[in-house]
Amino acid sequence: MFRKDLIQLLLDSPMSISEIARSVDESPAQIADDVAHLLRSLKHMDYKAVIEPAKCRACGFVFSEGKLNKPSKCPECRGTWITEPTIAIENKR
Repeated sequence: MFRKDLIQLLLDSPMSISEIARSVDESPAQIADDVAHLLRSLKHMDYKAVIEPAKCRACGFVFSEGKLNKPSKCPECRGTWITEPTIAIENKR
């Protein structure tokens, strides 16, 4: 998948890494690399990234926005009931 195609896919529609991987039939690891590169490249474009970080559904702990993959355990309660982070692209204007 070309990274520029990710912009159109994520434009105003938040998706997780696994949802993107399923929709384009690629591995989640490859998509995570492509999304990480795209997020760095957006600084030079007319778009901005909107990331909703992963969150523990048991205790409410919110992970950092830099973590694009789903964490395995919550550092607070050690629970595994965690939502995946979602990424969306919006116009800067």
